This record gives sequence, C-alpha cells and structure tokens, in this order.
Amino acid sequence: MFFGFNSAVKGLLASQRALYTTNHNINNANTKGYSRQQVEQRATDPFRMPGIGFLGTGTEIYNVQRVRDAFVDFKYWNETAPLGEWEIKKNVLTEIEKLMGEPSDSSFRKYLDDFYASLEEMSKNPSDLSFREPVRENALAFTKHINETAERLMDMLKEVEYNIDMKVKQINSLAEQIGALNRQIYSQELDGKPANDLRDRREILVDELSKIVSVRVSESPEGKYTVSVEGISLVDHLYVNRVVFNKDGTKGEKISWENGGIINLKSGELKGLMDVYEGDGENNTYRGVPYYINKLNEFARGFAEKFNAIHKQGYGLGETREGEGIDFFVISNWNEAAATISINQEILDDVKKIAAAGVSGGLAEDNTNLLKLIGQREDPRFFTGGVSQGTPDDFIKSILSSMAVDSLQAKRLFGTQELIQKNIETKRSSISGVNLDEEMADMVRFQHVYVASSKMISTMDMVIDVTINRLGLVGR
Repeated sequence: MFFGFNSAVKGLLASQRALYTTNHNINNANTKGYSRQQVEQRATDPFRMPGIGFLGTGTEIYNVQRVRDAFVDFKYWNETAPLGEWEIKKNVLTEIEKLMGEPSDSSFRKYLDDFYASLEEMSKNPSDLSFREPVRENALAFTKHINETAERLMDMLKEVEYNIDMKVKQINSLAEQIGALNRQIYSQELDGKPANDLRDRREILVDELSKIVSVRVSESPEGKYTVSVEGISLVDHLYVNRVVFNKDGTKGEKISWENGGIINLKSGELKGLMDVYEGDGENNTYRGVPYYINKLNEFARGFAEKFNAIHKQGYGLGETREGEGIDFFVISNWNEAAATISINQEILDDVKKIAAAGVSGGLAEDNTNLLKLIGQREDPRFFTGGVSQGTPDDFIKSILSSMAVDSLQAKRLFGTQELIQKNIETKRSSISGVNLDEEMADMVRFQHVYVASSKMISTMDMVIDVTINRLGLVGR
C-alpha cells in the first residue's frame, strides 16, 4: 500500500540533497582551489511483482564527487615549477640592472668618463691645484660608486640567502600540513566516500609547493598519498622527510634532505634562488649574483693595478717632485677588491702627489706621465684573459651585455611559461570551477523535481486516504 509513497519520498530526498550540493557550489564560487561538486544518482533496486514484472522503486544519491581532471592537475604542477624559477631570475636580474644604472647619470661609464675628463683637464695645466682637485674628487666618486655597488650586491646576496631559508621552511611547513591532511582524509574515507573539501585543501597546498620545487604526486588504490621532489618522497602518506639549507655547504650541495642526501633541484623558485645565489658563471654555470660580484672585483683589481703601474713611473708637483712610486688606488682586501678600493691617503691629503710629470726635477707643466694615463684608457690590452678583455670600457660593456642577455632570456622564458600556465589554469577552471549560470540552471531543475515529488506525496496521501477511510462505505 505504501509502495508509491516510499518512491516519492526517495525522489524528494534525492532532489533535496542535490539542492544542498548546488548551494554548496554557489557559496564557494569564489573560494580559491575549490572544485565543483556534483551528486551521483542512480535508480534503486526494482521490486518484482508476480504477474506484472519489475516495478521501479525510485532513486537515491549514492555519492558526492568532485569534478577534477588528474591529468590537468599533473600538467599544472609540472609547469608551475619552471614559472617560479624564471620569475625569481627575472626579478633578481631586474634588480641588478637597476643597480648598474645603465644608461644613466649614475652608471659606471658616467663615473669613468668624469674621471678621465678631469685627467684631460688637468693635463692642460698640471701646475694649477684647481685642475688637480677635480681629479681627486672624481676618482673618489668613482671608487665610492664601485664600493656601493659591491656592497649592494653583497646585500642582495644576503637577501637571496634569507629567501632560500624562508623557502626551505615553507617547504617543510607545507609538507607537514599535507601529511596532517593525509591523516584526516584517510580516516574519513574508510567507508569509501571521498572527503572532497579536505582533498581541495590538500591540493591547494600542493599548488603552493609546486611553485617552489618540482613535485610529483601519486595516490595508491588504498588511499596512500605521496608527494615526491626529484624522485625522493617529501611526503610519504603520514611520514614527512624534511629539507635542510646548509649555507656553509659546498656549491651544489647546500640543499639536502634531513638524512643528508643531496637534492638535485631541476626547477622551481628554490632552484632559481640557488642559481642566483651560487651561480658564478664558471664551467657554463648560471651567471648569478656571485658572477657580477667577481666581475666587479676583477675590474677593481685590474683597473687599480694597470693605473698604478703607470702612475708609479711619474712625479708629482713641487720642488722635490714627490709622487714617484706612489700608488694612486689602494685595495685593503684583495678578495673583496670592489668593496675596499679607494684613493691613496697621501693623494687625498695632498693633490700635488698626483704623478703628472714624466721627469724628476723637470718643468712644472710637464704632463707626459699624465698623458700616458689618459692614453691607457684606449689600450686594448688593459684587461687580458677571459671573456672580459680589452679597454676598461670594453670590460664594462661585456658585463652589461652578459646581464642584458641573461635578463632578456629570463623575461622571455618567464613570459612563455606564464602563457602556458594561464592556458592550463583556464582549462583547469573550466573543468573544476563553479559556473553560476550552470548552478542556477541546476537549482531550477532540482527544484522542479522537488516540487513534483512533493506533489506525488500529496497524491499518494489522497490515494491512501481513500483506500483506508472511504473504501467500502457505499451502501452503509
């Protein structure tokens, strides 16, 4: 008697639960990382009626499933790592470009031009102190610019080191959170039903992690979830293998596992940071901050050595013609030449000791040694050996051209990777994202089913009422 009534109630409950899921989707339309959910519905087992056959018994919601494409997720995580790597390199090289200041009034070329221009002016009247003082001041400005640039590069290196430490801590934190979610998800899915919202939270964490390091994700049929970095498990279901940053380690071995194994980074923000932190350009390695520090030191050492070699041969101004054998530039720490290059204190105290004359006891207007210093700027063998060779201007140009090539490459690769990533993200959003128009259409559809089911219940109520209370009353 109550057969049809039960079928109508099942339809009512099914449409009600479908509306709940639609409501959940609408509420999370703007939630980061949320995956659209949909109910999975099926007909319940039919009832066999003798002489009639199988009669339908209604419907049921047997599962609520996320709409997610595992292959698109794999592509997204695979392409996010190189995006993070080239973004880091692009940003660091942009900072170095600003630091070098080419072309501008605060560039190396400008300070070098001003220094040699003051030498040329001094050559016109070397006996006049007013012509000598600009040489001292411009030389001082030139060396201070080298000092400041070197110090800023060293500060940049410290900032990169700090960021590496923060990224390693972030990796460990994300791994711990993924491990904790693995425990929750595993315990809640023992009945075979997916913990959709917890899975979304876990994959948001994997999204963040995939930008820092290249990751691979796998899940066994038993629900054991593994996140690996360069072939080694970072998260093996409930177990977490922590990452360590040893800034005092040898090159290429500063990032390791807690158990001591070296991580051979392939891509990601951490890879980009390590390249700009360790890259010295040797053996075709990446040209990072150390490369530019080394080049600046090489320039400071080479320039001071060559300039001093000629300056020592000349004589200063005055009756005793002091200045013979005096270095014009001094470097207090040869390994940090750019940061410690300065003007000889004797010249700072007395500009007469600038060795302009070529003959001891000669005329006060003697500028022969000064002309050698000026002409030395065009010496193609001023710097020899290596890629950066030629005149001081050639040396600076080689540094700037290397920086320009690296920066352009980083910007192009970042732009290409960003475009690829946006395409994948758009596809991912089209699959898993919430479309409000679709949800509203579903809401109307489920609402109609709900209303129809409720009317069916009212109808069955009338049928049962007539059957029980009115049948057989005729003729009484």
